[in-house]
Amino acid sequence: MRKIRFLVLTVCLVAIVSFGFADVSYPYLTQYGPAIVNWGSNIKYSGTLTIGVSSGQLVDNFNPFFGITYGNTVGYELVYETLGYINGLNGSITPLLATSYKWIDNGLKLIVTTRKGVKWSDGIPFSAKDVAFTFNYIRTHPSLDGNGIWAPSNNLQSVEASGDNVVVFTFSKPNSSIFYYIYSGQFIVPEHVWSKIDNPTSYLNPDPIGTGPFVIKSFSAALNEYTLVKNPYFWIEGRPYIDKIVVKSYKSDSSVEMALLSGEIDYTITNILDVKRIWIDKDPSTNLIWWVPVSERILALNTQKYPFNIPTFRRALNLAISKEEINNKVYFGMAGIPDPTGMSSSQSTEWLDPTLKASMAEAMTYDPVKSQELLASIGFKKNSIGQLCDPNGKPLPTYTFLTNSGWLDGMTIGQITCNELKKIGLDVVMVPQSSGQYTQNLKLGHFDIAYTWENAGPTPYYAYFGDFYPTLSATEIGKPVISDYSRYTNPFITAALESYNSTTDLHLQKQAIYTIERIVLEDMPFIAITPRITTTEFSAAKFTGWPTTEYPYVGGNSDPMFIQFVALNLHLK
Repeated sequence: MRKIRFLVLTVCLVAIVSFGFADVSYPYLTQYGPAIVNWGSNIKYSGTLTIGVSSGQLVDNFNPFFGITYGNTVGYELVYETLGYINGLNGSITPLLATSYKWIDNGLKLIVTTRKGVKWSDGIPFSAKDVAFTFNYIRTHPSLDGNGIWAPSNNLQSVEASGDNVVVFTFSKPNSSIFYYIYSGQFIVPEHVWSKIDNPTSYLNPDPIGTGPFVIKSFSAALNEYTLVKNPYFWIEGRPYIDKIVVKSYKSDSSVEMALLSGEIDYTITNILDVKRIWIDKDPSTNLIWWVPVSERILALNTQKYPFNIPTFRRALNLAISKEEINNKVYFGMAGIPDPTGMSSSQSTEWLDPTLKASMAEAMTYDPVKSQELLASIGFKKNSIGQLCDPNGKPLPTYTFLTNSGWLDGMTIGQITCNELKKIGLDVVMVPQSSGQYTQNLKLGHFDIAYTWENAGPTPYYAYFGDFYPTLSATEIGKPVISDYSRYTNPFITAALESYNSTTDLHLQKQAIYTIERIVLEDMPFIAITPRITTTEFSAAKFTGWPTTEYPYVGGNSDPMFIQFVALNLHLK
């Protein structure tokens, strides 16, 4: 049996990801899957779990197609289910509304078998027709298709039910990567309810009907909270253990932090920066966290501007910035050091080309001297007053560092970066902007260096696709990109992404990823600065069954269904 291996940094978990049916080293209920842990028979039922969110005023809206706020998202993620759950940390798969799947016709058809005996929370039987309806519904209403499942580039042609328990997805070309979004990213809704809703974008869905473990019992605008209770028709025998969940919203992260410290709430996803001192050290036996790397925080370098269009110049900037200083000063040592290839640090052991270890080590080093040597090799040298000059001896102008003014980490990273680059003679000024301005200028390319992050997914493909695929980029500054903020494309990377997507063969997929890693290290289109950690804090004073290094039954809280599986595993002490 292949075990999940772990590297524990303080209390921050880093693990290997393998996309597929991964073996796990803890006991689970095999009739359901790795996300349903086998806690034994001596379980104490009952209890109320209180969740705290910083979503301001809640709205009585549980439309699963629109995450109005995280506070509302918690609710519908406890009511609705996807076809299955793919753990972003270790790649294990837990079937939900689908019990099995297979690709046929050389990857042109995905056959999904749905679970028998499931009922909606109003007692009406669930079937494959509900699944087909859901996917065709988001095709009819494209604004509901948050994962872009029906985007032309994904090659999906049709979704049809074949009887009560089989759904057939037909593609014009093979597309293995879309499985993640079809299987784990789309909540399934009941046809008998949503077929009667003509304008789903404005429908509030105050009394949602789902197949999940909970139903909405009450909503209070005055108390700014809502309550969920057990779904009497839920199909997993004996789950959930707890009776009730209360979701309370607060005005700010600091208010949520105070509620956690006072014992008013049991669980939150607030980013407590100095979490060890503020939370864990208060009582290490009960004050727990689940901080999981899901992607990388990066500095996008605008490759359509000189001199950021020069690979050696970009590699030199990477060596001039201390990632350790950023980790220590911004994240109090809890984030870790990033993988310079841009893949999540939780995936590198499984997906890194072993022949690149030396190049990786060099790229991870903080070395301002080597940085200046690289710059000198392409003609960029300091003048007598310490200004970095171009090969013609002209001092380089002042460049901009774009960040969101509301992000404390982004502001501090900007300050550190500007100071570090000043040491090699490069003058960079921080340009903090409001959320709307920041997003607009990031997409339009109106910056030199920008703080952002990569997409998350169960393999490096999902980050690299967002980083480099040509349809997500733009060829001119002023034209918006979708996610390739460095505006860098490479025909060899494009070919590797398409090769990965055309097969389900793990060996061939790894070879494609290896190609991309090598090019990223050579061209350095962005600078990875820290792992992007999803932060979850909880109290074990009343409940046990939280995710831990011993029981990693969920990945980061950005995983769809994260909160549902936490709720399904918690039980009273």
